[in-house]
Amino acid sequence: MNNVKRKRLTGTFLLIFLLTGIYAWQRPSGTFYDIVIFGGGFGGTAAAVSAAKAAPGGSVLLVMPEAAPGGLGSVGGQNFFDIRLWRGELVSGGSFARWYERLGQFYNTETAAELLAAELATHANITVLYREDLEAVRRSQGKIVSLSLREVVLDSDGAIGWGNDRKKVRGNVFVDASEKGRLARLSGAELVAGRGDWPEEFLPSEERAGAARQQAATLMFKIQGVAVPERQGSFGDLFFVRDRRGSWGIWGGRDGYATDEVVTTFNQVYGPAGFAIKPFNIAQNGAGSNEWWVNTLLVFNVDGRAHRRDIGTDRFPANKRPEQMDTDAAYAAAREFLSNPAFWQALQRFAYADEETGQVYGLQEAGPVLDRYGQQVTGAGLYLRETVHMPKDGTDESRFALTPAECQTAGTGPGDGGDLDNYASRIGLAFYAMDINAYLYSDLLAGENFVWPVTGFLRPDWLASGGEPKNPVYLPYEMLITEAAENLLIAGYGTGTASLAWAAIRVLPNLTVLGDAAGAAAALSIEKNIPPLRFEEAEIAALQDILREMGAILDKDE
Repeated sequence: MNNVKRKRLTGTFLLIFLLTGIYAWQRPSGTFYDIVIFGGGFGGTAAAVSAAKAAPGGSVLLVMPEAAPGGLGSVGGQNFFDIRLWRGELVSGGSFARWYERLGQFYNTETAAELLAAELATHANITVLYREDLEAVRRSQGKIVSLSLREVVLDSDGAIGWGNDRKKVRGNVFVDASEKGRLARLSGAELVAGRGDWPEEFLPSEERAGAARQQAATLMFKIQGVAVPERQGSFGDLFFVRDRRGSWGIWGGRDGYATDEVVTTFNQVYGPAGFAIKPFNIAQNGAGSNEWWVNTLLVFNVDGRAHRRDIGTDRFPANKRPEQMDTDAAYAAAREFLSNPAFWQALQRFAYADEETGQVYGLQEAGPVLDRYGQQVTGAGLYLRETVHMPKDGTDESRFALTPAECQTAGTGPGDGGDLDNYASRIGLAFYAMDINAYLYSDLLAGENFVWPVTGFLRPDWLASGGEPKNPVYLPYEMLITEAAENLLIAGYGTGTASLAWAAIRVLPNLTVLGDAAGAAAALSIEKNIPPLRFEEAEIAALQDILREMGAILDKDE
């Protein structure tokens, strides 16, 4: 073979090699699913189940960083369903009504995780990936194409770190049902952190020009030794309730929080350092259990978007305030703080002594529940009250799909109320108090006096606008969609809700309603071959029909 022919063949093989390499690089890789859902809490699980039901021939992937479904409401320890009845009835139908019927208002967290896992397993078209987090998002031509996932493991100090296993998944429609808005954020959606949409006159000066804070987090932990009365009712400033399954819940402590010298001294000492006790709610870990989950420890200066495993990458929020902790540092600090004897002394002050019988009810004898290593049992992560919000047009709080005014002035039906513009595209109802946790320790104080709740204290304009919502609000479909990616639905913390309105939306029943809607919308998108962002009246009407068939409550007169 002469040199000319050899060179031609070499050039031909080289061209074929290069073209093959380019084709392999362009060719989509990874396992394909019709619908990919990120976030395994009650809302994410609802999205997966609803998608699987509405698209029985489609494939659904549910991805979660936790080891069990339910998220905050299971491994997170928040076993107290925050519900608000309207005219004596729940306004959350669909998946939440089904799970509420099985679990009750106060429930065993392990039972909750098992219930959700069993329901997921009944659908052959659902695949679940546990202990997997989102590392990267690939977009093309206004759509999400694929997600890069990576195993997460617990580091020796309790922080969540990256493991070695990596995988890529592709899909047609994606749902962010997470508590951190991670999929939305990595997809390039415009998001506002915390109260960044508040009017400037209600923000501290340092938040007007810089990043706004998010509500204080809490850490759920277990106690034992709680004394309950023989009957339900109010005892001092403590309210004891027993659900129909026989499990107890307690909330209150507002008077003790404001006036008990041990509690107020504790908060004065430790509040400036980042920890405080608030009026609490606690629930028995299932009927007959001696163990209870407690929600009372405020953890200030946490950025729920920030994780140690992302430091040094573009996943770590560039505008995190310097004094804020990432979630891993805050979780470790809060767990360590629970060993402080002063904390337990203050907690035990939440008790009521019956003068006639001498019987004491409440937490006077409360003590920690320890694991096999002698460590306090806590939730698997922080209870984040707020992370990010998705505006529709601008960052003023009136520029969101759901605004504070719509929640406050919601009417009694389609003929009245400030939420009428949401009626045509409604995907469910939400109803709860606009309950803001503090942002700073100083938010707990009016002069030298401790105050709770703090919503009206921090936002006096809210009181002038009517205060607490009196009726459920129509949730519009527009809450779920974003121009950042036409095939993305956002049903978790990043949904299109202004920060103040979020105070009424953030509880598990309302998030489950959003999850149902997102799952059904994803299924309809697959069926119609129309991206969720492009839905019009016909698709919205079809989505409403699907939701009704699944038991959702869309109307206030049902």
